[in-house]
Amino acid sequence: MLLRRVFQQYDISILLLANKQDAYGRISRLKGIMRLFTLGLSRNALAARNFSSLAKYRPLPLLSADHNSGHVEARRNIIFKMGNATPSKVVGYYVIFPVIPDETVENNVFLANIAQNGDWPALSSATPKDMYEGTVRTLMEYGATVMEHLEHLEQTKPDAVTFDNVLEPLLSEEYDVDYTFNTLLLKMLTDWTECSNRSFDADFYHIKVMSARDHMEKLGNQSFQAALKELYANDPKATDAWKQRLIEWYLLEIRASGMDRTDEKERKVLGSWSRFVDEYRSKYLTNIMSTNDQHVFNVPSKSALRDAPPHVLKTLAADKKNAETGPWRAVMEPSSILPLLQYCGDRQLRASAWDRWISRASFEHDFYNNSINIEEIRHNNEGFAKALGYTCVAEHRLANKMAGSPETVRNFLNALIRRIRPVFIDRMDAWTSYAQSKELITADLQAFDLFYVCRREAEHHFEVDTLDLMNYFPFWQTFENLTQILSHIFGLKFQNVTDTGLEKCHPSVRIYAVADTSTGEHLGRLYIDPFDRTNKRASWSTFLGRTTNNVRNLDKIVYMVGSANEPNENGQSLLHHSQLQSLLFHTGRATQLLLSRSPYRDIAIPQAPMYASDWDAADLLPTFTQLFVHKPNLLAALSSPNVTNGEHLSENAANAVSLALSRSMLWETYRVLFWSDYDLSIYEMEDRKKKFWLDMYRELHKEYFPFKLERNNYHPCSFTPIFAMQPHMGMYYRKLWSEMLALDVHETFDQEGNEQVTGERFKTAILNPGAGDVQSELYRRFQGRDPSVGAICDFYDPPAVYDSEEALHS
Repeated sequence: MLLRRVFQQYDISILLLANKQDAYGRISRLKGIMRLFTLGLSRNALAARNFSSLAKYRPLPLLSADHNSGHVEARRNIIFKMGNATPSKVVGYYVIFPVIPDETVENNVFLANIAQNGDWPALSSATPKDMYEGTVRTLMEYGATVMEHLEHLEQTKPDAVTFDNVLEPLLSEEYDVDYTFNTLLLKMLTDWTECSNRSFDADFYHIKVMSARDHMEKLGNQSFQAALKELYANDPKATDAWKQRLIEWYLLEIRASGMDRTDEKERKVLGSWSRFVDEYRSKYLTNIMSTNDQHVFNVPSKSALRDAPPHVLKTLAADKKNAETGPWRAVMEPSSILPLLQYCGDRQLRASAWDRWISRASFEHDFYNNSINIEEIRHNNEGFAKALGYTCVAEHRLANKMAGSPETVRNFLNALIRRIRPVFIDRMDAWTSYAQSKELITADLQAFDLFYVCRREAEHHFEVDTLDLMNYFPFWQTFENLTQILSHIFGLKFQNVTDTGLEKCHPSVRIYAVADTSTGEHLGRLYIDPFDRTNKRASWSTFLGRTTNNVRNLDKIVYMVGSANEPNENGQSLLHHSQLQSLLFHTGRATQLLLSRSPYRDIAIPQAPMYASDWDAADLLPTFTQLFVHKPNLLAALSSPNVTNGEHLSENAANAVSLALSRSMLWETYRVLFWSDYDLSIYEMEDRKKKFWLDMYRELHKEYFPFKLERNNYHPCSFTPIFAMQPHMGMYYRKLWSEMLALDVHETFDQEGNEQVTGERFKTAILNPGAGDVQSELYRRFQGRDPSVGAICDFYDPPAVYDSEEALHS
């Protein structure tokens, strides 16, 4: 079965052999050629090694002159659609099989640990080779299981289907597959062997694609769909609520993806639309990557980065080991360009970088111009949505989201525009005044100025030194303070169990056992790898290692990977406020995962980018905790005595910092509002021919911004959040939506005045159910109403803002 699975998965036998009799007749001969051991991890290396191995054998004349010439020609046309130049005469082919790792529980420590229900993963005793090849083998075997099970379902009578014989055989194996995959992911991000970025990216990409493909394959099978519908139609009271929700989630995903269509012609039409979306989306990304390498921006001296924090200096350093001394430069990547725009005091350099950034893959690059790709993406997405019965792309994308419809999102954005736009226009005067007096910028401010000026003006306005502020936030003390706040709000207990012998990828890792004090229940364990280091490839990321499995006596494990500064000579890692906000966000995500009671990963929390999940509300708790920096009492509670002088963060200082950070957000929030409007406007159109993408961009830019649009501003040509991933199209509003929900919840906490009572209701109504019900219903259970935009509007346009500022300076 596994060999057959490999043939089907990689499209080997049907395309390359003349007929099925030939194919199955040669399997035994070809099995002797297959290499079962891998000597390295790069897929490129594997392909080359397979080819050189096959070259030792006699060529196989798989397409000989005896076959029908028309049949051979048809095969030849299929084969060479992959982009190779068609030779004048085809005399035969080599068959190159994928490497099947010869990994079993007997010879692989990583797999043995999982098969034996090990309490903790073998993170240090298993080698990277064990983990990677073991995961590949596990995925291949799972694919074979899916294939075999779907064949079995074809023979199962409708009245005989049960959850135990339809889903349980797959879910039990998926548990191990997901556990191995996510533990491998942790290892690859934090403690991988040295290799080139290209090889690492190839390994990382292929394992992710392989996992996603195997998980989705069952949903397209008609026998599986019929069994799900039969289960869902049964008496809901006879089925566990979690099981019923999982079945419902599968059916929603199947319907939203068009996999439920049985008419062959209809399925072909949907498949065609989807393939073209992927084709032009791929071209869109390729053009961006092709123009990314064309420019490097060298920072002339450290004085241009005078107030840049250590992690920004390291990001921009040409040599990461000499971050303090330089030289520094920015390349055409978001992680590099945006810090340059925010912290570089050289206006000319900012202007140059912004000019190149907004013109990537546009009319400035004829061969790599994405204009036609944007229109093709719009056209094919529109065709796909209408083939499914929706009037526009946005209606399709939002059908299963918390917002629910384009009209709801439009009303939400309009409410924000009415309140935030006047604040932006008014703030432009303050920014201009500051730029003229402190930055000696006499010309009109432009977009490339505001990343820098908005931040600097806010810090100056409230007299905040963000570099000195770092001394109040050493990492581990701050994390401990954060866990105390969360424990107080939600009734939790975080216990450090690092010294109990659990394996780690690095000595700096800490592990916490988390319990619910209101029930005495053990929720799971949190693995934290917080600091940046040489062989670490991750920034901030939090994901579920495994769910609780009571049958196998396994608890939940959540992995949290950070990118805080490496500890200094005193062993301290001091957090910049941007890193502090990342810590708050991802600790919120970890808490969210730990508090979810779902026994199934797919409905633990709303999962992006699934069509069936309402993941516009997935960041409610992470954003709720991230906003702690904007509440002076919580910011002070997070802080520790200054590591240089022992002073505590005063009430006035905490208030100034919170106000400064809130004020410095306006430019970025206004940009998010603009792009959310553009994204919705593009995809809510029922006929995209009525408005060219560039005309809409120019009209909205003129409506939002007081400065003239640059001659070569074709930013949508490289704005990947809107055009690069199909399920994300029409979803850019979600950051503002999460802020609205989080601020609305903060307001409820403030109004009720009892954090523990409100926190317990928040936990039981929203966090414990996870994605066990639609988020809009869970939110109504907590608030007793729908979300309100009042809190987010007041956050950016405070009714008493001037009184608060005057009181601070009096």
